[in-house]
Amino acid sequence: MPSFAATITSSVRRIGLPVVVFAAGLAASAYGYFAGVRHSEAEQLAQLQETAENYAHLLRNRLALYEGADNALAAFFSASYGIRAEEFDNYIGASRVFERLDGASSFGYLPRVPEGRAARFEAEAGKTFPGYRISGLRPDTGVNYPLLYAVDATDPTRAARLRGIDFSSIPERWAAMQEAEERDEPVATRVHADIKHPSKRPVVLVFSPVRSMHAGSSAARARQQGGLTGFIFSAMYVDKLFLRFDNGRLASLFDVEVFDGTRARSNLIFDADGKAHALAKDSAHLLAHRADIGFANRTWLVHFYAKKASLEAKAAWTGAAVLALGLLLTLIAGYAASAWPRYLSHKRSMRDFSQRFAGFFEKHPFAVYAVDAEQRFIHANQQLAKELGVSCDALIGTPVQAFIAEEQRGMVAQHFKEVLDGKTVAYTNKIIDAGGRRSDVSVVLVPMSAGGKVTHVLGFAENITDRKQAEQALYESRQMLQLIIDNIPQSVFWKDLDGVFQGSNRSLLVEAGLDSPDELIGKTDADFARWKEMAEHYRKVDQDVMQSGVARMHMQATDLRKDGTECWIETSKIPLRDEQGQAMGVLVVTEDITARKYMEQELFRRANYDVLTGLPNRGYFQNQLEDAVKRAQRRPGLVLMYFDIDRFKQINDTYGHDAGDEVIRMFAQRVRQVLRESDFMARLGGDEFVLFAEGLHHPNDAAVIARKIVEAMVPVFHVGGRALQVSTSIGVACFEAGMTPEMLVKAADQAMYDAKRAGRNCFRQAAGGALPA
Repeated sequence: MPSFAATITSSVRRIGLPVVVFAAGLAASAYGYFAGVRHSEAEQLAQLQETAENYAHLLRNRLALYEGADNALAAFFSASYGIRAEEFDNYIGASRVFERLDGASSFGYLPRVPEGRAARFEAEAGKTFPGYRISGLRPDTGVNYPLLYAVDATDPTRAARLRGIDFSSIPERWAAMQEAEERDEPVATRVHADIKHPSKRPVVLVFSPVRSMHAGSSAARARQQGGLTGFIFSAMYVDKLFLRFDNGRLASLFDVEVFDGTRARSNLIFDADGKAHALAKDSAHLLAHRADIGFANRTWLVHFYAKKASLEAKAAWTGAAVLALGLLLTLIAGYAASAWPRYLSHKRSMRDFSQRFAGFFEKHPFAVYAVDAEQRFIHANQQLAKELGVSCDALIGTPVQAFIAEEQRGMVAQHFKEVLDGKTVAYTNKIIDAGGRRSDVSVVLVPMSAGGKVTHVLGFAENITDRKQAEQALYESRQMLQLIIDNIPQSVFWKDLDGVFQGSNRSLLVEAGLDSPDELIGKTDADFARWKEMAEHYRKVDQDVMQSGVARMHMQATDLRKDGTECWIETSKIPLRDEQGQAMGVLVVTEDITARKYMEQELFRRANYDVLTGLPNRGYFQNQLEDAVKRAQRRPGLVLMYFDIDRFKQINDTYGHDAGDEVIRMFAQRVRQVLRESDFMARLGGDEFVLFAEGLHHPNDAAVIARKIVEAMVPVFHVGGRALQVSTSIGVACFEAGMTPEMLVKAADQAMYDAKRAGRNCFRQAAGGALPA
C-alpha cells in the first residue's frame, strides 16, 4: 500500500502540469495580444501607403485638368475677337467643367482696363449689364481688372453680385496676376477668404493671361509685344476638392493636410480634422504618405495621415483575436494535460482503426481525417498535420472546432449535423493552425455507418488559400482599375462578342442618365432609347473591329445629349483578345469634343472671314479661286468681277471712318442680295471687292449680274441721318484656257479701271470693250 507521502507527490504531479501549462499559455497569449496590435498597425499603414500613393497620382491628374481648363479658355479668348457674354456662357456649358472638376466653383474673365478708359469701358459694359460699375480700384497701378463675365457652379446670382469688382485690389490675387503675366502661364494664388461669401470660405484662384493675337501673329510674338488684354480665372474651394474627392472615399480613409510650399502653420491650406498632425511631434507614426504636387506654379505638400481611431480599433480587434486564440489554445492545452491519461487509453483503442486508415490515406495529397460523433479527431494523415502545424498523434482526440475560425464554428457545426443524418456535404471555411495562421480550405464530409447508424465521419480538405488570395488580389486590382477609369473625363465601356455591355466607368453612367452599372450590364445598345436608332450601325462597327483586329481611332460624329442638346463625340474602338489571341470583345472610349469643335469653327471663321462685312477675306478667296480655275479647265463658264466704291475716299474724308464702314457694310449687303447662291463674293480690303461666278455659258449672263450690281446702288444710302449717293465701277474678266488665277484677277482689275475712265457707275469687260447693254 503506497505511503501517504507518495500519494501526495502523485497528486501534486497530476495538478501541477495543467497549472504550469495554463500559466505559460496565459503569458504567451498576453504577449501575442501586444504583438498582434503592433503587427496590425504596421500592416494597415503599409496598405494605406499604397492607397495614398494612388490618390496622390489621381490628385496630380485632377489638378492638371484644372490648369488645362484655364489654358483652353484663355486660348479661346486670345484667338477670338469680341467674345460676348452668351458665347462665354455657351463655352463653359459645352466644356462641362463643373461636372468634370470637383471643387471648381466658378470661371470668369477680367479685362485689362486702363484708368483713363474706365468710364468708356463702364458705358460699353452697361449695354450688356445695366448699371455696370468698376469698384475696389487700385490707385497705384493705373490699370484695373474688373470682373466682366463669370459663371458660378451653384449660385447663378453670384456673378451679378461680384460683377465690376477689381480683382487686383485683393493682394493675394494681384500677386498671382503679376506672376502669371510675367510667366505667361497659369499661376495659382495662396489660399485666402472668398470675397462676399458669408462664411469667408477658403478659396484658391488660378489666373491665366489672355493676350491679343492678330492674323499672322503667334503666342510668342504676342508675349514679346506685351499684348495683355486680361485674365481668365477659375476659383476652387479646397475643402470641397479634398472632402468630395472620389465621392468622399479619400476623406473617409485619411486625415489629409495640405501646405503651400513649406510646412508651416501660416502655409496650411487644408486640414481635414483641424489638428495639424504635420506640425506635431507625436504623429509621425500615423503618416501613411507625403507627396509634393505641383499646381499652377505652386507646390502643395500633401500629407496623408491614417485615422488614429480607426487604426487603433482594427489593431485592438486583431490583438483581441490573437488573445482569444491564445486563451483557447491555453484551455485546450490545460485540458489536454489533465486528460492525458484518458487520451492514452483512447489512443490504444483506436490503434487498430488507425492502422487500417493509414494504409489507404497516409500518402493522399489532400488532408484526410476521421472524427467521431463528438467531432473529435480519431485519425489524421500527414497532410492534415502539416496544414494544422501539429503532429498526427497530437491531433487524435482533439476537437475539430479548435482549428475552426470562431466566426464560422456555428456554420461548421450545422454541416456536421447534416452528415450525422446520413448526408454528404461540401463547404469552405477558414482554419487556424497551431501558429495562429489562417487558411482557407474546401471540405467534403462523408458519413460512415455501422449497423444502420453513423459512427464516424470521413473528411477530405483541400487548402485553397492561394486561390482565394489570387481571387482577392484580382478583385482589388479590378477595383483600383475601376477607380482610375472612374476619375477620367472620357466615357469608357466594354462589350462582349454579342454586343452586350460588360462594364463602364462613371462618366458613361452620368452621360446615359443611369444610377448604377447594374442598369447597363447585360444590355445592348438597342435596349436604350437614346441609342436604339444607331444600334445596328454600332453593332456593325464593333464586329468589324473584332473581326479585323484593327482599332478604329478618333471617329467623330454629332450626337444628342440626354438633355436634347446637340454635341460632337469622338470615339475610339479597340479589340479585346484572350490569352490565345481570340477576339473576346471591344473596348470603347468616347469623349465630348463640342468645346474643341466650337473653337475650331470659331478660329476658322476669324481666319477666313472679314469682321466688318461677314464676307470671305482675301486669303479664303484666293484658295477658292484656285479651285474654281481648276474646274474651269474642264467646264468653261468662269467669270470674275473686280469692283470698288466710286469716290470712297471722299466719303471717308467728308463723313468720317464710322460712316465709311457703314457704307461698306450696306454696299456688301446690296451686292449679295442680287447674286445667286452659287456665286462667291469676297472683300479684298478697304472698298475693294471681288466675285466669281461659274456656269455662265451665254454672253449676256455676266452682263446681267454686273448690271444688277450697278442698279442695286441707285437707291440712296442713309448713313448717320444723311442721304448719300453711292455707285460702283466693275471690271469683268472671262476665263480663257491657259489663264492662271493671278492673270484672271489682273484682267478684271484692269477692266475696272477702264470702267473708271468711262465715267464710273458702269461695268467693262477685259480686252473686249463694254458688255452688251
